[in-house]
Amino acid sequence: MDTSYLAQQVTTIIGQLHGLFDEIGVPSHERDSREAELFSALSETLHNQLRQVTNEKHEMTEEAHRLLKTIRQMEASLDDSRPNPNYEDHDDDDAITFPLTRCLQSLKEKYNSVSRRHQERFEQVRKLAEALESYASHLESSFVQIKLPPTAPNATVSPSFDISPAYVTKLDNEFTRVYEEYTRRINTVQVVCQEIIQLWAELGTPQAQTDGAIVKYYRDSPEQLGLHQDDLDELHAKKERLVEEKRGRERRLGQLRATIEDLWDRLGVEERERKQFLTSNRGCGLRTINEYEDELARLNELKRQNLHLFVEEARCKLQDLWDALYFSEEEMLDFTPAFSDVCSDALLAAHETEIARLEALKEQRLPILQKIDRHRELIKERDELQQSSQDATRLMARGNKGERRDPGKLLREEKMRKRIAKELPKVESDLKNILENWEDEYGRPFLVHGNRYLDELYAAAAKAAAAPPRAKTPSNTPAQKSPSKIPSRSQIGGTQTGRNSPGHRAAPSREDSATMRRKAPPMAPPPRMKDLFIPPEPTAVETPMNRFAFNRGERSESVVRNVPPEDPYDDGSYVRHSQTMSGGYTPTYTPTYPPPSLSSGSSRQISQTSEQSDDAPEEEVDFHQYRRQMKRYTPEGGHASTPRAIQGKKVRGIRNVGGRESPSEHEGSMVRVVEGSEAGWTDDGDGY
Repeated sequence: MDTSYLAQQVTTIIGQLHGLFDEIGVPSHERDSREAELFSALSETLHNQLRQVTNEKHEMTEEAHRLLKTIRQMEASLDDSRPNPNYEDHDDDDAITFPLTRCLQSLKEKYNSVSRRHQERFEQVRKLAEALESYASHLESSFVQIKLPPTAPNATVSPSFDISPAYVTKLDNEFTRVYEEYTRRINTVQVVCQEIIQLWAELGTPQAQTDGAIVKYYRDSPEQLGLHQDDLDELHAKKERLVEEKRGRERRLGQLRATIEDLWDRLGVEERERKQFLTSNRGCGLRTINEYEDELARLNELKRQNLHLFVEEARCKLQDLWDALYFSEEEMLDFTPAFSDVCSDALLAAHETEIARLEALKEQRLPILQKIDRHRELIKERDELQQSSQDATRLMARGNKGERRDPGKLLREEKMRKRIAKELPKVESDLKNILENWEDEYGRPFLVHGNRYLDELYAAAAKAAAAPPRAKTPSNTPAQKSPSKIPSRSQIGGTQTGRNSPGHRAAPSREDSATMRRKAPPMAPPPRMKDLFIPPEPTAVETPMNRFAFNRGERSESVVRNVPPEDPYDDGSYVRHSQTMSGGYTPTYTPTYPPPSLSSGSSRQISQTSEQSDDAPEEEVDFHQYRRQMKRYTPEGGHASTPRAIQGKKVRGIRNVGGRESPSEHEGSMVRVVEGSEAGWTDDGDGY
């Protein structure tokens, strides 16, 4: 049907209506109104039809736009390279083509394809999101930092929801983070709960006072105990309370054990009983603490019964601390409880408090005390070395039976002397600096046995500066010889008759009678001439005391004056010396032996022979036995006034160091008369 047919139908129908109106006799105005109604109805029908079709067109167009937009959104959610779907593209009108039915059909086919891919991707994302939510549900709601898709069974996802590969990567990383946090908190809960249960066991907590949920779920379902941060903080707080309780009990047990062990040591408890008590009381439960307290009470009762022993022990410790701190007697007397005879707990407590104070004081002064100890030790070694060096017998003494001689003793003494001379000034200097700083800091002197130790150091330094240097052994022959080195004197120890002289009687020796040369022990060595010689002052002054304080017998403490050397070939002194020697001992018979006259050659021969006899080992000779034998060679049991020849050797007479000598006749024979020096120094009574 076309428009011409419709127009013809309308014309035909209108013509038939006019004929009917004529036949009926309808008035003209009514006829016009009826025609107008007909035309209005016809126009309305046409317009309705037009409107309906127009609406259909708009609906199809909108559907096409909707499908196109959804397709583009799904494509953008599936691919990161797609543009933003919210952006209105002006190419939509161009994308919709006519006829609309064909356009809709193509769009629907494309939509189905994209929707299928979108649904597949969403299923993957939904499974991952469900897993993430299952772990994140045990954590805080704010812990997840990514937007999750709906995970309900029948839930639909918006086409604009991002399920691109980048989102899937982010979602996977977020899942990893959530899972790691979940695992960490699970492990934390398990560890903390296990520690709590262990602490309950160690503390001996009754089961009624424990948390049953922790015991039930900590191993298999720790998430039931809560994995939120508040839950973890609560578990940690509970653990810390138990740990603090354990520490308090351990401190208490440590104090009890230290006190008990101290009492065990003081009371002499056997080791077997100690081990048995410690083995049967382990841990830090209340029962263990009660056992320790009971044991302490028992030991305190024993201590009270033996209080006097503890006081004596404390006083011994107190005395050791006093000695270590170099306290004087006044400082010791300041602590009056140390001298109380009433034993009580208060007295013992006072001693223990004083001991603690002195130990703290010793710890504070430890560097100074160590320096003082070292300084006093060096002083003691120096004095012992000086005293030992004055004993000439130390180098000639023989060892006891089964002991060997010590040939390196002199070398060790020299090394010790060098070490002391090197170390002592440094120690004194450091000690002075330390003591001066200490006194400046505390404003009081540092006392050692009641005396200021700095004053002692200053006095020692002044004395060392004023003292003459120690004489060294000369390599060449000195200009002025000591009395024992004058050639006119024979070696008393090298001859068998030398000790028979009445002027050289044996002095009591500090060592055994046996010597290295199997001879009688010599006397103390003579003082050095260099040390003893003091030039005479023009005015009369008091004679100074000699610093060598050994036994001088009949010798006075006057100074030794310088004496010119004698003529070794002058035999006149022999007569005077014999007369002097005979003056101290009156024989019943005066020998008439002529005075020996020796030449220089014979003098050297005698000296060499004497040295050889010193080097060769000899038998031990008893001095008194030897004197009794020598009486056989003198008339009427008297002593020989002159040395006799020994084994075919001539022995020179023992000559004095100095003085005036003159020959005189005594009972028909010529003898020497020797006068002492002006200082009164003689050989009588002192040996070399």
